Amino acid sequence: MRPIQFYYIKGRDFFNAGRTSTTIKRHLREKEYPPGVIQRVAIIAYEAEINIVCYTDHGYFFLYFLDDRVRIIVKDRGQGIEDIDLAMQEGFSTASDEIRKLGFGAGMGLANIKKNADRLAIRSVPGVGTVLEIDVLTNSEGRSDSMGTTLREVMDRANLEFLTDGLDIDRELTGGYAGDLLSDVNANSSAGNVWVTVLTHPNVTAVAGLKELAGVIIAGGIRPGADFIEKAYSEKIPILFTEMNAFDVVAMLASLGVTGNS
Repeated sequence: MRPIQFYYIKGRDFFNAGRTSTTIKRHLREKEYPPGVIQRVAIIAYEAEINIVCYTDHGYFFLYFLDDRVRIIVKDRGQGIEDIDLAMQEGFSTASDEIRKLGFGAGMGLANIKKNADRLAIRSVPGVGTVLEIDVLTNSEGRSDSMGTTLREVMDRANLEFLTDGLDIDRELTGGYAGDLLSDVNANSSAGNVWVTVLTHPNVTAVAGLKELAGVIIAGGIRPGADFIEKAYSEKIPILFTEMNAFDVVAMLASLGVTGNS
């Protein structure tokens, strides 16, 4: 099985509703995942898929098959959620009469997802869309709210060069961001992210420090100068370096379960 799988789901396509979750369940069975894990992932995938079909224009599934968990990232473009706490309550629904007549819209979707997930994070902008980040652990004894990946693990797995010896690379990552415009990263990255860039200007470390990023990976083989490293130490921003291009670095991070911001 590929370590990452991607699925596109079309909104209002009730005829095909449930096919993606069925495909995911079949993959898990073929790879002999524990029955309980298969059931939980299938329920989560189904509920998320139905929500996309009922309430959005379209959506995407990203599945990461990691050593200790299945990570499901669901992104949609649609009406969004006005009140997440209210939407999490069993029985609450904004479904239309048309959707209810088709047998959907009982108001159990998000509640069922939460019940079967070891970790669930929801971000939503009304009128724009929603992102769900879900973890199902293959060993239920190891439940955790963290993403479970650190810069040290990234460095070791990908054989990256550590340019700022002594700085902390054991901080758990909250996600990743890739970009070469400082204003873009300043606007859209989040605290705890790892930033992938080809920029080697010292202002990179200033922005990373301002945003409290976990670290920066310099891709593309252009080694930063002494002024860059000095500034990184000043801002306490760990710097990793690689000859890999930025696209390959992002793919590598995704294979380790590091997800992107939205």
